[in-house]
Amino acid sequence: MNPRSGRLLLVVPSATSFLAFLQGLAREWRKRGGAVAVAVGPDLPGTVPAPWPDGVERLPMPATRLGSPLDIVRGVATLRQHVRNWQPDIVHSHFTMSAVVTAATRRIVGDANAAWLATFHGMHLTANRTPASRVMAEAEVWAARRMSLVCVLNREDRMALEKRVPGVRVHHHGSFGVGCDLRTFDPERFSAADRISIRDRLGIPARAFVAAYVGRQAAFKGFPVAVQGFLAARRAGFDGWLIVVGEPDAAHPSGLRSDELQALARDGRALMTGWQRDVAPYLAASDVLLLPSVREGMPVVAMEALCLGTPVITVDSRGCRDVVRDGVDGFVVPTADPRAFAGKLVECAGDPDLMDRLRKAAIAERARFDSRVYDQEQVELYLSLLERRQGITGHHHSSKP
Repeated sequence: MNPRSGRLLLVVPSATSFLAFLQGLAREWRKRGGAVAVAVGPDLPGTVPAPWPDGVERLPMPATRLGSPLDIVRGVATLRQHVRNWQPDIVHSHFTMSAVVTAATRRIVGDANAAWLATFHGMHLTANRTPASRVMAEAEVWAARRMSLVCVLNREDRMALEKRVPGVRVHHHGSFGVGCDLRTFDPERFSAADRISIRDRLGIPARAFVAAYVGRQAAFKGFPVAVQGFLAARRAGFDGWLIVVGEPDAAHPSGLRSDELQALARDGRALMTGWQRDVAPYLAASDVLLLPSVREGMPVVAMEALCLGTPVITVDSRGCRDVVRDGVDGFVVPTADPRAFAGKLVECAGDPDLMDRLRKAAIAERARFDSRVYDQEQVELYLSLLERRQGITGHHHSSKP
């Protein structure tokens, strides 16, 4: 089927998230002849706005990611107007708060002859939950009940959702989540001289052992475990370095005590680079990535690191254990325990042969993370939904080109 008249409206909480994870999907739909608009909130705090892709209409949304009732009401009112004006055939929300806003909007406007989708990139429903996370889990269930189709990135989320919401239509992507761009995260992009040059710019010796943490400085992302593990390793004699790429997130606590933040700031071998649009040079210059995250759908940064040949030390949690192969291209420790991460740092720094084996294994299987697999699978899913709805209605409602 040719989707030439198929109009896709993506609903994403931040422009940063759309540009990082879903730009390829929009490109693939346009390549097939469809039209794309993105109802999107502001950039994430601390980030620098990136160029917006040509041919993709940007529809501004208020910030809703903090989940306040007033923000949700504003989001629903704005999205309602976007749906009425843009007349989409498919409305596809990504991440929890966008799914809640979209579900509430659907209740107001009705089907509008559109298919309504939500993709949860790691559900609170199956995470180690705080009281706040339990509230978010109930919001996910409420939103899922009101969708034509729910998409998930891992088996645990699919099983939990089907058990909690019997009869819900769930699509479990066969890809490794949204994957990553193999061209950007290509080990051939960085020569040995390039890696030394990147380290030199950061003030790191060429032969030093370097660990990286890439992501928001948030507790659920494992930031405190990564820092505590590094500091514990330093106390045990580890003379390596830590690169932190990312910014604090006002919506989520860092999980570190003030004395730990001070110890990190005092350590001359801990570098805080802030947010970076291109994280590939930092991953390429590192020997390992630390990812102690306990709430991932399918961790993109782990895939990016492995594609570059940078092994990953992660935790046995949903999504992380699906990407990292324990003892093959990284390590999967049982729990998010700083002592376990410190031990692995010391082990990796002391065994060059082990690191070489892990790097080679990571590069050998990098093709499995190609983001184009997700983009093409999602487009085929859209086409099947359009065909089904056209069969029900007997016509295509949109008259816009």
